[in-house]
Amino acid sequence: VLIVHLVISYSLLANQSNMSRVLLLTFVCCVGAQSIEQPKRLQASKLGDNVTIECYLPNKDFNNIVWYKQDMGMKLQIISKSYIYLTKVDFTDGYNDGRFNVTISKGIYHLHISLTKKEDIATYFCGVITLGELYFGPGTFLMLNEEHISTMVLQEPVSDKVHIGDNITLTCRVQTVDEKCEGGHHAYWFREAEEESSPGIIYTDGDMKKHGEICKDDSTKQSCVHTLKKRNLSLSDAGTYYCAVLMCGKIMFGNGTYLEFSSTPGKVLNYKVNYNLFINTCNIFNVFLYNVIINTSSCQYNCYAF
Repeated sequence: VLIVHLVISYSLLANQSNMSRVLLLTFVCCVGAQSIEQPKRLQASKLGDNVTIECYLPNKDFNNIVWYKQDMGMKLQIISKSYIYLTKVDFTDGYNDGRFNVTISKGIYHLHISLTKKEDIATYFCGVITLGELYFGPGTFLMLNEEHISTMVLQEPVSDKVHIGDNITLTCRVQTVDEKCEGGHHAYWFREAEEESSPGIIYTDGDMKKHGEICKDDSTKQSCVHTLKKRNLSLSDAGTYYCAVLMCGKIMFGNGTYLEFSSTPGKVLNYKVNYNLFINTCNIFNVFLYNVIINTSSCQYNCYAF
């Protein structure tokens, strides 16, 4: 089991420049400890809902349990700290208004957020401290949508296992109702693979137009289907493909399409999805989202303030 030893002192962080802190702490979130399990790397809910971010702890000795929050492009902020042998939880300023709570039991340290707000959109890291050493889980990115969602991103599953040398077409349907934005929307494809520690942006919308984009309009809605064509598949193409859409200052994700390979009859290659994309490798993902938000900061429509 891989556990990364973080040799970071708070006094050192205080003396670093903002940019240095961002780069260093983004690296920290990228190499979270595998033994601290946060099963949901991407958790979506509606604004105003109550959410629970799960954390399962290793069966090892440690002194303190912590929750950290990282706004995109910003440094980590500590939310809570608990002593393992006590039920008392200390919340820091800004998180002691009663909306944040934790559940502590054997092997469990879940974070509860009540009446979620836009400022709660962030990555949440569960961690433990033992002998002065800090260990993080892979993190959970909390995405909050408005109650009345007028745009949906749907991905169709691949019906059967694929074979080496096959050609396939992945689809991403963007359904919009009563929502018009200048510039339309931008779409991106990501691939998550078990063997890789960093995500890959497969195609942006500029490339996707070469792979296929069909849109239909009527008086009340627009439906666009983006396709990603993969030719002569190899084992390196295995994984889960996600479609992400930027529209009206909001980023929406598809449910993902899992691409599983079958070898010779009777022998199936076990490519099990472990969702190490996005937040487990959030250094690259944060840079992508940060650049997207910067590039759209001059939009004429209302933009989310991440």
